[in-house]
Amino acid sequence: MNLNQLYYFNELVKQHQFSSAAKRLHISQPSLSNSIKTLEIHYNLIERRNGRIELTEYGQIFLESADSIILTLEKTKNNINHTKQMRNNTIEIGCIPTARENFLPHITSAFEKENSSTFHYIYHNAISNQICLEVQNGNFDLGVCSKTDNYSDLNFIPLYVENTVFTASKLASKLELPQSTRTIYLVYSTKHQLSQPAQQLIDFIAN
Repeated sequence: MNLNQLYYFNELVKQHQFSSAAKRLHISQPSLSNSIKTLEIHYNLIERRNGRIELTEYGQIFLESADSIILTLEKTKNNINHTKQMRNNTIEIGCIPTARENFLPHITSAFEKENSSTFHYIYHNAISNQICLEVQNGNFDLGVCSKTDNYSDLNFIPLYVENTVFTASKLASKLELPQSTRTIYLVYSTKHQLSQPAQQLIDFIAN
């Protein structure tokens, strides 16, 4: 028994005729007949009456099992296809928290509008050094962080300048605290093959 035989049997039951079922299955009638005969080596599954087929008691039991198997297979295929589609449209991004809150929602929204597509984003909050390391190792597609040393093999595209204000709780009103700025970059590696959506996002930002 193989899966094709289950599909053939299922279609034959629906059509009640070998000729109609064979046509629907795009196979010859003799091929369909031989396939059903193979299934019936031990038990008669169908009876022929006035040019139509009817299920025997054994055939009814077999049909219920065949339907269950086919349904499970179809669900499995759909789940796999859905997962594949999601994976193909997924961009994994390591980012500092402020970038996720203030920058990425706007850029991804504009990116999707331009591409007329919906992408799935997986965000990982981390410090800049950790983000660069994960991008370098191929664990993140992209990073959004400040530039760090020791990553000369990575590509950095400047995105925006972020103001940083240092606070010291109750002392903030008594002290003149320093302010500074830092440039936030899009970081990626050319050592690892990027997914098409990730490359599209890089091109969108760079241009």
